[in-house]
Amino acid sequence: MNCTRKNLLGIALALSTFSAWANHCIETRAGIDMGSGTTKIQVAQVDICRHQLGKVLYEDQRALGFNDDLGKSGNNQLSAAMQQQGVTALKQMVDKARTFHPQRITGVATAVFRSAANGQQVIDQFNQQAQIQLRIITQEQEAELGFISAKAALHDNHIKNEDLLVWDIGGGSMQMIAFRQQKGKTVTDIYQGRLASVTLKEFIISVLKNQELDKAASPNPIGSLRNTVLRYVNFYARTHVSPQIKEDARTRRVIGIGGVHGYSVKDQLRSANKTDGSNNTYTLEDVQRVSKNQVWKGDSELAGEYRATDVSNLLLVEGFMQALNIPQVTVVKASLIQGILVQ
Repeated sequence: MNCTRKNLLGIALALSTFSAWANHCIETRAGIDMGSGTTKIQVAQVDICRHQLGKVLYEDQRALGFNDDLGKSGNNQLSAAMQQQGVTALKQMVDKARTFHPQRITGVATAVFRSAANGQQVIDQFNQQAQIQLRIITQEQEAELGFISAKAALHDNHIKNEDLLVWDIGGGSMQMIAFRQQKGKTVTDIYQGRLASVTLKEFIISVLKNQELDKAASPNPIGSLRNTVLRYVNFYARTHVSPQIKEDARTRRVIGIGGVHGYSVKDQLRSANKTDGSNNTYTLEDVQRVSKNQVWKGDSELAGEYRATDVSNLLLVEGFMQALNIPQVTVVKASLIQGILVQ
């Protein structure tokens, strides 16, 4: 009987110790991804011992047109009005996030804040007013963070880094990243491009339609300019993307992250195909079929707060898939936030 009691006590002590260890590993964290056109926030439980994501407690995103604002600026500075809009939305999201008692609130700011003359000043103001820790990251850091986010969101420990190419499209920048082994060392291949969601939209408005950006908020309908846009994107991709990334894009599993893949393109394909959106892959043929119809639609025929870039996003993705011979993209619900949370 005494041996049985000792065994039971030993088991109870072991379980208690394991529970304490497990609880020590779980931390509630908040992450912010402040992009050129969208600001996202997420609060989640994170296993800091295994660097894995757990339960998502809260998430939100706001359309904040920093890139549009900078494009209309005459002095390469984000306007006071845009700064106020940004800090108001940020404080609202952060206040909600704090109700879940995160142990830290950290985040990154990307392309538009790298470009704006007052980018660092604006981020310093946001940090002070919202009592958070945002930092401006380089495009290379953005690509690496995107890869970490994609890998974490796949939830598959059997996938090797060398199996993947991660493709992230933002408002003001585009990144592709892949890892490979060379002479026993890990080599990182990164494409860092400036042709992205907002920049392509602005090219169509200002160059192809010869309209002023501050007077034309949208390029829609694109109509017969579709082939011209595709030729431009195709040429840009072929001349700017390195041979190694082209090889990786053709031979690896391409993972699409961010709002352009995960919302803009996927939602338009779902709507056109009248599906529930559960299919997380799309082919070049899928994008071609839908873009041919979407280019004839004006803003009144399109839905959502991102309709000004939705159709040009299709052409952006279509042109790159053509140029790089990408047969299929697997969409993963990830931005930079997952990487922010697990780091």
